[in-house]
Amino acid sequence: MKDEIIQALCTVGEAWLDTDYPVREDAVERTLSADNRFTEAAIAFAVNQQMSLLSKEALLSWQSALGWNESETIGVLNPGNIPFVELQDFLAVILSGRTYVGTVSSKSPALFPAFLADLLEECPAIAADLTDLDDVIESCDRLIAAGSDETMAQVRSMLEREGKEVSESWFRGHRFSVAVLHGRESEDDLVGLAEDALLHEALGCRNVSIIFAPASMPIDPVLDALAAFRGLFEAHDSTKGTLKMQQAFLGALKVPHAFADDHQFLLSRGEAETQQPGHLRWVPIGHQREAEAWIAEHSQSIQSVFSNVQVSSSGLPVGPLGTAQRPPLDWSPDGRSHIQFFRHFSVS
Repeated sequence: MKDEIIQALCTVGEAWLDTDYPVREDAVERTLSADNRFTEAAIAFAVNQQMSLLSKEALLSWQSALGWNESETIGVLNPGNIPFVELQDFLAVILSGRTYVGTVSSKSPALFPAFLADLLEECPAIAADLTDLDDVIESCDRLIAAGSDETMAQVRSMLEREGKEVSESWFRGHRFSVAVLHGRESEDDLVGLAEDALLHEALGCRNVSIIFAPASMPIDPVLDALAAFRGLFEAHDSTKGTLKMQQAFLGALKVPHAFADDHQFLLSRGEAETQQPGHLRWVPIGHQREAEAWIAEHSQSIQSVFSNVQVSSSGLPVGPLGTAQRPPLDWSPDGRSHIQFFRHFSVS
């Protein structure tokens, strides 16, 4: 069974890497018609990035670490903030022999369901189903839930009403990521930073929303990198409209800021505070220790740190610039791996 699952994933993953594959084309078309901020270029990036992870070697390695348990059903409340975000939880569940029951987000109604249908056709023995949240909660032994803090509170109440042990589930509320610059980044490094911040309309927990930089560092190369990236990945129309209002607000308050002519991004200078998606906060610092102290104080709200220098991150994962939207198969959301979740009930 284990070998059959991995072979099926490799086969379907290879098919989905073809942009002309009819199932993928149809799923992309239906996704673009949904109520979301996905662009065709961002969807292509996400699908290709996720499918590139489905190598036999990587799947075998992760499967070995996950262990095997056919007696447990894991429910998943899937977010729809970025394309194909559902895949990691799904893979962890089926690679460990568990039964998967998940929801489908109205923001991303086609990509993952179409991939799953292909996979089940290739390997019907995989125990997986998509249904509504009530059915997921009723049928699961434990739940993985991702979304806003408000949504997480609602889901906790639903579990309690169903008589489920809340402490045995995994809740992932709102988080954001930060970047720490040293001022000597190359042009490619800064374009990587732009990808970290702006891809998927800055809606993911791995998107950089706060940038710490030496006070002496010129901001123009960063603006050039943001503009170069937006030349490749144009912002969704709804992002442009939202940022225009933000820019006007900053202008009225005389807050130092810069923006693209068509408002595809906005960068403001000030205190380390998260802004709305697409609006990045530039925080000048006198020494890297200032950024590290802030990261330590806010570590419970931070997903990851991205930097090309060694950063004291209070245990948070640190990755190079340009890797925020390219996580490995087994990355640990909110600092917790699927291996840990499957082995232990309590959630830190």
